[in-house]
Formats: sequence, C-alpha cells, structure tokens
Amino acid sequence: MQAFTLRHYIGAGCLALGGLLYLLAERVSALAWRHPGYRYSENYISDLGIPGCGAHFCSPLHNVMNAGFATEGLLFIAGALLLYPWGKLRVALLLAAIHGMGGVLIALFHSGGTADGVTLHQIGAVMAIGGGNLCLIAVGSACVLKMQRSHFGYFSLLSGAFGLACMLLIPSGLFPVGLIERAAVYPITLWQIVTGIALLISARIRHD
Repeated sequence: MQAFTLRHYIGAGCLALGGLLYLLAERVSALAWRHPGYRYSENYISDLGIPGCGAHFCSPLHNVMNAGFATEGLLFIAGALLLYPWGKLRVALLLAAIHGMGGVLIALFHSGGTADGVTLHQIGAVMAIGGGNLCLIAVGSACVLKMQRSHFGYFSLLSGAFGLACMLLIPSGLFPVGLIERAAVYPITLWQIVTGIALLISARIRHD
C-alpha cells in the first residue's frame, strides 16, 4: 500500500468499527431475548432480527440486530473502497460489495417467514457469508502472490477458506446450526476487526 493517508485511516476505521458494532448488536440483542433464552449454539444469528414474538422466540431488540447487519455491511463496503483503489483489487472490491449488500438484505428481509422457495433473506445470507469469505480469499491471494510470504495474506486466505467451508456445512445437520453458522460468519468479523486495527497501529508506528 502507498503512503497511509486520511482516506486510509478512515477506511481502516470503517472495517474495525463495522465488526465491533456487529458483535455489540448481536450481544445486546441476545441478552434481551425472551422465552426461552437465546442460545448461541442452537439459534441462527438471524433469529435475533425477527420482529415480534412467536411460540419459541421473542426478540424485543430486533431493530438493534438489523441495524447491526446493515451497518456492518455498509462499513465493510466503505472500508474496502477507501483502502484499495478500484484498479488493483477489482474482484475483492466486487466481493466486498456483495457481502455488504447481503447484510443490508438480511436487515430488510427477515427470516422466519412462510414464503415458498428461496427468500430474499436467504439470498442476502448467501451474499453476506459467501461474498465475505470469498473477499478474504481474494485479498489473501493477491497479497501472497505479490508479497510471497505475507502473514496477512495467509491469515486472510485461511480465514476465508475456513469460513467458506463452514458455510457449506450449514445445511448438513452435522453441527448445531448456531455453532456452524457462526463458524462461517465470525472469520469475516475477526478479519475486519484485526485488519482495521492492525492497519491503524502500523500507520501510527510509521508516523511516530
């Protein structure tokens, strides 16, 4: 990357902030869950965003979770655009946009409906999880090819590959749904927080 400018500072901040706000929204929404209590291993993440109450759930702070979905998605897009020029990582930026728009779709169209066939919520989930993990793989591949033994590149590649593999295992029934879904989602969240904070620390060290 070239000299770290204000644009890069904001981009790194967007990445880290998006991940942190997402985790905060998830935790706050889960703590407010009623009848019975929310279980991270058994409940889908999207359950936290369903409005109202049903026989087996009640998520009074669903708006908090849906705001978290949308905010994380939009900040991920903003961070990617600010950090990487369009001409250098087109595939990664396209995948970042797919991930971000998937988060917005999840926020707008909730799970738990009775519609037949594929729903907009399911499309958004595939976009968010699949697009995000593929974005990590694209960034990691570019770093490894350009810088060879790049620790960040390998971290990105391994995170994206692990998350993508777990995403493919979600419908298998081999693991508790909440556990395997989080294993597919959290690599993206961890990556954006670590990447954003690491870039800010590195820039500060170089500046000093």
